[in-house]
Amino acid sequence: MIALIYGTRPEFLKVYPILLEAKKRRLQFITINTGQHTNILTEMEELFDFKPDYFLKSQSNEYSNSNLLAKLIDGIAEIVKSNAIEKIIAQGDTFTVLASSMVAFLEKKEFYHVEAGLRTDDICFPFPEEYNRRVVSLTSKINFAPTELAKNNLLKENISEDKIILTGNTIIDLLSHVLKKEAISLEKEATVFITAHRRENISENMFFICEAIKELAIENPLITFYWSLHPNPKTREFIFKTFDDVPQNIKFIEPLNYIEAVKLMAKSLLIISDSGGIQEEAPTLQKRVIILREETERPEVLACGCGVLVGANKQMIKDEFYNELQKGNNNFINPFGNGNASQLILDHLL
Repeated sequence: MIALIYGTRPEFLKVYPILLEAKKRRLQFITINTGQHTNILTEMEELFDFKPDYFLKSQSNEYSNSNLLAKLIDGIAEIVKSNAIEKIIAQGDTFTVLASSMVAFLEKKEFYHVEAGLRTDDICFPFPEEYNRRVVSLTSKINFAPTELAKNNLLKENISEDKIILTGNTIIDLLSHVLKKEAISLEKEATVFITAHRRENISENMFFICEAIKELAIENPLITFYWSLHPNPKTREFIFKTFDDVPQNIKFIEPLNYIEAVKLMAKSLLIISDSGGIQEEAPTLQKRVIILREETERPEVLACGCGVLVGANKQMIKDEFYNELQKGNNNFINPFGNGNASQLILDHLL
C-alpha cells in the first residue's frame, strides 16, 4: 500500500497530478492531509473535487515548530501502522515532508521525495525549509529531482546516483492540465500580478516592497496592480500599515483558488512575487517574474531569463519593472519540465 501525504496548499497542487496518474493506473493508495494549512487547503481540495482519506488537524497558533513536528510524526505514524503502508510519497520541504520521511525511516518504510535537490548555500535560509529538504534527502529511497541542477546538488552531497531520478516538476503537469481544461490563453493585458508572503519579507522589507508598488501604481495609472493577499495576519498588518492611502489602480484581493490565479497570471504583463511555485510556472505562462528575494533555490528561472532577483530593493523593483515594459513578447522554455513528471515518478516508484 502507498501513502501520498501533503499538508499545505502548494504540496497539494504538486501531489494532485500524481494522484490523477495513480487513479489512471488503478493503484492502491491512501491520501493524508496533515492540516498544516486549513481553510485555504480545504478550498483547494474542493476546487478539484477531491477528499483525502485522512485529515489530521495538526496545526495550531499555539504550537512552536517543535510542537508541530511532534504532532505530525505522531499522526502520520499511527496511520502508516494501521494501514500496512510500505511506500510513502511526499513533496517539497515543509514539516509535513520532514515528518513523513522520519516516520518512514523509523518504521522501516520506503520514502520517495518529490521535488528533491533544491538548495541554497545557507542551511538557515530559507528557514526552516532548507534544513528540512537536506535532511529528507538522506534517507529517501528515490529522490525525484525536477531539474539537472537539482540532481547535481544531490550528487554533491554524496547521494548515490541510483537514488536520483530526473523527472521535471509536477506543477507543470498541473498547470498544463488546467490551461487545457479551462481553455486559458496567454495574453498581455495592462495588469500586474503580485504576491508577497515569505518570512524574510514579513519585516521592514515589506515596507520597501509596498513603497515600490505604490510608486509604480502612481506613475502608471493605466495599469492595474492585483495584489493577492496571504492569509497570514502579520503579512497583512505590514501591508496595510504602509498603504495608508491606496492608489485606485491597486486592487487588494483575497487569496485566489489555483484556477483563478492562473487566469490572472496568464493575462498579466508581468508578475512580482516571492513565491517559489510562481517561479516554476512563469516560463510556461511566458511571464517574467520579478523575484522579491535575495536568492532563490530555483536558479534555473534566472538562467532561462524568466526571473530576476531584486530582494526588497525599491529601486531595483522599479528598474526591472520598466525594463520589462520595454521588451516585446517573451519566448521562454520552461526548465522545470514539459508536463510528464507524474508518469515518470510512478514508473520508477513501481
